[in-house]
Amino acid sequence: MMSFPIAMPPRLRFVALCALILAGGVPGVAFGWGSTVHQIINRNAVIHLPAEMATFAAQQSYLASHASDADSRKSADTAEAPKHYLDIDWYPNFTQLTPSLPSLITTYGWTIVKENGILPWATLWAVDSLTAQAKRGDGTKAYQSAADIGHYVGDVFQPLHCTQNYDGAMTGNSGIHARYESSMISTYKSALVVSKGQLQQVTDPYQYIFGYILRSQVLVDSILHADTRAKLASGGSYSSTYYASLWASTDTMTIQLVQDATVVLASLWQYAWHQAGLLGPTSVETPSLLPEAMTLMANYPNPFNGTTTIPFAVRQTGHVTLTVHTLLGQEIGVVYDGVAGGGEIVRVRFNAEGLASGMYLARIRTDAGTAVRKIALIR
Repeated sequence: MMSFPIAMPPRLRFVALCALILAGGVPGVAFGWGSTVHQIINRNAVIHLPAEMATFAAQQSYLASHASDADSRKSADTAEAPKHYLDIDWYPNFTQLTPSLPSLITTYGWTIVKENGILPWATLWAVDSLTAQAKRGDGTKAYQSAADIGHYVGDVFQPLHCTQNYDGAMTGNSGIHARYESSMISTYKSALVVSKGQLQQVTDPYQYIFGYILRSQVLVDSILHADTRAKLASGGSYSSTYYASLWASTDTMTIQLVQDATVVLASLWQYAWHQAGLLGPTSVETPSLLPEAMTLMANYPNPFNGTTTIPFAVRQTGHVTLTVHTLLGQEIGVVYDGVAGGGEIVRVRFNAEGLASGMYLARIRTDAGTAVRKIALIR
């Protein structure tokens, strides 16, 4: 019978169990996000790269086959496990979490910081390693680091890797981690199709990564609510009815998470290549959702029936207007009209009473600009 040290914190015991499962130590169980989705992300991220990185893109098979090496290291390397998550909502005022890991350790102590994970810093270290390896022409190590970055980015885009309620135990959703990222994905993985996107400009890798962790954390409730609804639909059993319901509630979100992960990964690869002096000026897109300026986050639940929550955050304090429109641009109503700022996440409830099923647009206007997101109403 497997056992873990009693002194090992619950989060690290959970990660250790996942590592054992991935290594085949628990028969009949697999963690799909640890293999299938990580491979999809690494394999498809290369399609976004510029022609100047064709040699790098040619390593597509290697990047995919080594996408879960970081998971495999957990069982032998105790320093690896905390690199795969950040229980960000454990920290007070977590949207303003210091980018300095030494400062965080000084405030809370290494034991607490380790227990809550170091995902953004681990990603940053891997990017720095890739930059140094590419600069000195060490292709073998560079491609391994590139694969590891892909794994960490994949974890950033798994919302349950960005919360202290990582397995739903705090809300009556125990076991949701594996049900969402493994069992459901194994059935619906064919729907995870990635399309070519526009690379994003990375100026501060830490803030770039951290911004997406904040976006993932907001989606946690969507997964938990979907799990609760699916259990009601299936009478409490984890049958095909349960997974069909779970997928119906999370498919749009999950597909978008995988798509976004590939673009972010490719953007970080290009950043490292550029920092290594291997690329000249490149044509990139400045993301419309800049964490340091403003972020219009994914609503939850989405799709929704009746009401949904639309979160946003604005760095600079000022006037903010949040409106909902038809796809043709006709304004349906004003959801928020007031002052916001300081990076705090504002969550606004939108009541779709009287509206027909379909796609709508949520639009935020601030002094920093405008951002738009699609929201799906299903009656």
